[in-house]
Amino acid sequence: MSISVSIKVRRELVELADKMVRYGIARSRSHAFNIMIEKGLSEVLKEVENWEDIYKRAEEMEKQGFKLRHGGLSKLLEEERNR
Repeated sequence: MSISVSIKVRRELVELADKMVRYGIARSRSHAFNIMIEKGLSEVLKEVENWEDIYKRAEEMEKQGFKLRHGGLSKLLEEERNR
């Protein structure tokens, strides 16, 4: 059973929650904050940094002329998440 709680957090944590949603680590900000609480901030930071690196590398490959098939990156990212 979920219960809503209103709290104030640092802007950096909200930005981290937004990144977690953007990279598919969490379904929503609420889910992201629950993950942060359960896993701990240091673990979440490592995971987000890993996904940021993956996305940056994919962008670099596209700039170099590599073509990523539609959904190809999503499949790779999903496989990585399942590890």
